[in-house]
Amino acid sequence: MTRHHWISSLARVFCGLVFIIHGYPKIMNLAGTSMFFSENFGIPGWLAIPIAILEFFGGILLVAGFAARILSIMFIFEMLGAMLFVNFARGWDVFQGGYEYNLALIILLLTVVLLGAGPLSVDAAIVRRRGGGYSPEESPPA
Repeated sequence: MTRHHWISSLARVFCGLVFIIHGYPKIMNLAGTSMFFSENFGIPGWLAIPIAILEFFGGILLVAGFAARILSIMFIFEMLGAMLFVNFARGWDVFQGGYEYNLALIILLLTVVLLGAGPLSVDAAIVRRRGGGYSPEESPPA
């Protein structure tokens, strides 16, 4: 495995684990999450459902490396929304509720979007099984 394979794989697994950990309490208490969103952030409570599903189940799929680029793009949009509607007004510092953590996740997710899921992923296994061309984690043939 090359360096960019390791970087992409580590970024993918780390981000997936982060989203699983943050999605689990949301999905286990959708009513509470819905109320928390609406009362504390002015976000419509119904958004708790797709966010919880994306974070928990999407995080599991991201760790496995299935549809990693698509999921990473979805997570980037979620983090941008969180930054704009929740964290941006609080400034940069994560300890003050700021957006630095969201931005760090976005940068790691961009790594997965740009480099692919890595060779130790379901995405790479599908490409290998189809036997077609180069894998999405490799450079195109010259």
